[in-house]
Amino acid sequence: MTFKPSRRTVLIAALLASAAAVTPVAAQTYPERPITMIVPFGPGGSTDLIARIVIAKAEAALGQPIVIENKPGAGTMIGLNELVGAEPDGYTIGMTTSSAALQPIYGAARYDYVDELTPIAQFAQTAPILAVQASSDWQTLEDLLADAKANPGAIKYGITGVGNSSHLGPAQVALEAGVEMPHVVFDGGATLMTALLGGHVSAAAGSPVDYKEQIAAGELRGLVLFAEERSDDALIGQIPTALELGYTAEITSWTAVSGPKGMAPEVVAKLEGAFAEAMADEEVLAAIRELGSDPVYLDAEALGERMRNAREGWTAIVTDTGILDLVKSQTN
Repeated sequence: MTFKPSRRTVLIAALLASAAAVTPVAAQTYPERPITMIVPFGPGGSTDLIARIVIAKAEAALGQPIVIENKPGAGTMIGLNELVGAEPDGYTIGMTTSSAALQPIYGAARYDYVDELTPIAQFAQTAPILAVQASSDWQTLEDLLADAKANPGAIKYGITGVGNSSHLGPAQVALEAGVEMPHVVFDGGATLMTALLGGHVSAAAGSPVDYKEQIAAGELRGLVLFAEERSDDALIGQIPTALELGYTAEITSWTAVSGPKGMAPEVVAKLEGAFAEAMADEEVLAAIRELGSDPVYLDAEALGERMRNAREGWTAIVTDTGILDLVKSQTN
């Protein structure tokens, strides 16, 4: 029996062939109109500011403006969900942070963003620190842990949210050191800082951006940085990493740009090239450092690897430390 294709089948095949032929051409001429960048935070925050710093230079290489749309809320998930649902044509991209890997682990996200986004480039990274009053007897992390071992439960550290990136590092170190060191949750960085300076908590974990001024003034001492390597910052760079001290806690948060899943490689390459050019500009690097972040560029491949590795590593940390069960118990 001879198969005779229907008129509908022939038409669909023709349309598919036409689309396949047009796509490379469209990618070659990209971009032909303004690009929308979703920022899942409000205006004026560090992610928003880093985005504006970089795109100011990248627009020249692309020949088209990049228009920021701030979509804050739900721990970045409002903006990320919109980004996942956008057309993968390169005209909607978005800023992503470590929450893209962390939120799905806790079961709160609609998507696994690591799998549902196309990585494009990383602009900056920041790792939390654990700090104490400069007047305390704890000169090093080992001093603090020795005291915690001798006095189980007596030393408490403050955080600004259960399960956020600042929570993971101290919890992992406490687990590996075999000490009981409870956390105390505060409703914001300012409240936590007041509690630490007032002696209401023994230590506090958070971004170096929030502690740098007090460290420089001699009010606080940084004991450990939860990064892969020391910071480039002259002051924060004096703080040893957890890895240096023999602990596996590495909780580097990133500030990057991604797009919807399924973007054409040619389009990704065009964006990647423009952002790489911007990140080679000394003014851009200086401006990012001024915000308290380390300007570290990663291309699409390296960013994708970082996101996948973070998902795997952080899943293990929150499971082993009991943070995952704690978060789920609070949301049920």
